[in-house]
Amino acid sequence: MLRRFYFDVDNGQETIRDDEGVEAADLEQALTDARGVIGEMADDLGTTDLNNPWTLVVRDEMGLTVAHVPIGLFSSAHRMPRRG
Repeated sequence: MLRRFYFDVDNGQETIRDDEGVEAADLEQALTDARGVIGEMADDLGTTDLNNPWTLVVRDEMGLTVAHVPIGLFSSAHRMPRRG
């Protein structure tokens, strides 16, 4: 059964809420499926204000927070190149 997860971003001063969310079997799948978009967001937001770093706040369909992930962990500086 799929669940809906919402990915808000917050820096302690401002929150950008995700009103659409994504459907996934579990939190791990939701993060994996959203990794590309989150990576682009991280490159844009992750280092703009080191005093108020952005955090990905993941909510479930009930509105409960299920994870807090520093956006910088998804930035291109933290991503390993793929071997091919």
